[in-house]
Amino acid sequence: MTTRRTVLRAAAALPLLAACSPDVLLGAPGSVRIAVSWSGPELAAFRSVLAAARLPEPVEVVPLGDEIYTALTARGRSAPDIVMLPQAGLVRDLVVDGRLRAVPDELWFDAQGPRYADHWRQLCYHRGRPYGIPFKASGKSLVWYDREALPGLRAGAPADWTLLDWAAEVRRFAGTGRRFLALGAADGWVLTDLFENLLLAESPAVYESLGTGERDWDNAAVRTTFGRLGTLWGIREGLPGGVATALVRQFADAIRDVFEHRRALAVAAPDFAEPVVRDALRRARRAESVVGVVPFPAVAAGRERPRIVGGDVMVLTAAAGARAGEVVRALADPQAPLPWIHGIGGFLGPNAYTRADYSPWTADSAAALRTWPAFDLSDRIGAVGGREGMWRVLTDFLITVGDAGGDVDAATDTAVATLARFERGWR
Repeated sequence: MTTRRTVLRAAAALPLLAACSPDVLLGAPGSVRIAVSWSGPELAAFRSVLAAARLPEPVEVVPLGDEIYTALTARGRSAPDIVMLPQAGLVRDLVVDGRLRAVPDELWFDAQGPRYADHWRQLCYHRGRPYGIPFKASGKSLVWYDREALPGLRAGAPADWTLLDWAAEVRRFAGTGRRFLALGAADGWVLTDLFENLLLAESPAVYESLGTGERDWDNAAVRTTFGRLGTLWGIREGLPGGVATALVRQFADAIRDVFEHRRALAVAAPDFAEPVVRDALRRARRAESVVGVVPFPAVAAGRERPRIVGGDVMVLTAAAGARAGEVVRALADPQAPLPWIHGIGGFLGPNAYTRADYSPWTADSAAALRTWPAFDLSDRIGAVGGREGMWRVLTDFLITVGDAGGDVDAATDTAVATLARFERGWR
């Protein structure tokens, strides 16, 4: 059986970035070490934030990618002081397990009131004390599409699309030179994001119930959501290259399928697709005016659209000293992320007092972020929402039903039962 603490402790048996040299692991003597999951342009953007922040202490960045959780169990000189945690739902369990130390209360509130929306507080507080500071927010209920292709394809107005329209359009575009939707299924979080948006569109009440307390996956809304996924994925040649190709397509590849290679008309992707979109346009020598961004569609006309927030929180490891706390304080400044926002984009400031010039693609999301009611479900429910839970279940579901390969109802039964079994083990 897999338990919460087993998951958190499993990384302790792994060497921190064993493939790297000890010098890379240990960093500069006396520096405050910050572990991050970012790479490429995002890592460069974070370094620009550090350079502009006039930090009170020297800083060493430790990029860990998908191995970010090893930072929470590292010991000795290899142990980071600060972790940019991409799964805020783990904060409380890490506190109980003795992995984190509290952050100052005044970083959450000032004379003007709370700096962050309440859904962040619910995840970052334990027994009345804060153990995390939101650093980077993301709007996860967006659809990016190619304006230039739209007129000739008779796909309707993207702002008016519903999930019923999506199913019809996937079928209509199947087997043609350009599919309706691209999918980067090699990144499991892409699948969970899609599932969560569909579920929230179907039933906000069920979505919220799954994020708190005891979870029951066997309910009508969850089954309907799997059915909608089966409708989108179960059409032969409905995805660019088919399911086999989608399974090895990463998040960035799906963006490029729309704006660089022009194999698809649209893609569901968070705001942090922005740097990839810009790079795809540059490679294809296309203008920014061809890019359109609309909210994720409702189930049907007149229904509420899903609006999901996610992001990364700064946490102090148990071994971190006062110097690390001062770095967190500096990075919690409302204007600290401006170099990232104004540099490559794809970053929404969670602090209510951050004032930035967002791009036309993300400005609406940034302005409305604090009113978005739901937090990323997979980030709230620990390991159930991760690789061995929802990621694997959704990947197996895609393989089973993809390209009209399997019975959607039977695949739904299997998915629901698997989630329930994992849930029992996780508890």
